Amino acid sequence: MTLGANQLPDRILRLLPATTLLLLLASCSSVQLAYNHMDRWIRWQLDDYVDLKGPQKQQLAAALDSFHHWHRQTQLPDYADYLEQLADRVQQSQFTSAQLQAVEKQVGDFWDTASARFYDILLPLAATLDSGQIDELEENLQEKREESLEKWRESPEKIQRRRLKQIRKHSRRWLGKLSGEQEALIAEWVAQAAYNPLLRDRQRQLWQARVIELLRRKPEGYLQQLRDLMVNPGQLWSEEYRRMQDQRHRQIRSLSEQILATITPEQRLHLEAALRSHAGDFRSLSRE
Repeated sequence: MTLGANQLPDRILRLLPATTLLLLLASCSSVQLAYNHMDRWIRWQLDDYVDLKGPQKQQLAAALDSFHHWHRQTQLPDYADYLEQLADRVQQSQFTSAQLQAVEKQVGDFWDTASARFYDILLPLAATLDSGQIDELEENLQEKREESLEKWRESPEKIQRRRLKQIRKHSRRWLGKLSGEQEALIAEWVAQAAYNPLLRDRQRQLWQARVIELLRRKPEGYLQQLRDLMVNPGQLWSEEYRRMQDQRHRQIRSLSEQILATITPEQRLHLEAALRSHAGDFRSLSRE
C-alpha cells in the first residue's frame, strides 16, 4: 500500500523496532480509522503531483476500490495472524537476532506483495497522462525534492530533533513508558544513524528522471519498466548509496535488539497487548 517509490515511502515508513508490523499504519493511533481513509489520503497525495481529469479520477477511484477490496480480503487476515504469533513470542521470551531478521523478512514480504498488487492496478492510469500532465508531474517532483533538501540545509538539527521525537513517540506507543536507558539508546541512534541527504537527493533525482523519461517516450514495455522502478528503486542506486542504506539497516536492527533486550515486564505486557489489539483491528477490518 505504497504510492510511489523513493519519495512517498519516506513519509509512510517509520524507523521503529523491527517487531512493529503495521506497515504504513504503524504511526496512526487508530488503525481502523487510518485504513478506512487510506484511499482519500492517496488521492490527496496524488493531487500534490498531478491534476487528474474527470475520467482519470474515475479510473483512480475504481483502482483504489479494487485494491482495497483485495487487500481487506486477502492480506489483513494474514497480518492479524502474524501479529498474534508475534504476541505469543513476546509473552514467551526475548527476541533473538535471528528471530528479528525473520520478522523483518516477513514484513518485507507483506510489503512487497501489497506494493506489487497496488502498482499492477494503478499503473495503467499512467498511460492516460497527457504531455501537460507529465510536465506538471516533473515540475512537482523536482519542487518537492528541492524542498526536502532545503529543509536539511536550513536546519539539520531541527530535522534530527523531529526524528528523535517521532521515534520516541512510536516506541512509547508499543512499549509504554520508556526507561532512561531506552531513551538514551534512541537518542544515540538518531545522532549516529548513517544519512547523507545530498546522496539521497542524487538518487531521487536519478529515479525521477528515469520515470519522466519513460512517461514521455513510451517505449515498448514502458509500463512494465515503470513497475520495476516502483517495486525496486534500488536498481538505480549507486554503490555508495547502497552502502549507506545497508549500514542504516544494520543500525536500525541493532537499535531494535538493544531496546528489546531491555524491556521490563510491564513493557512486555504493553507490547503484547498492543500487538493483539492491532491484530483484532485488522481482523475486524477484513470482515467489513
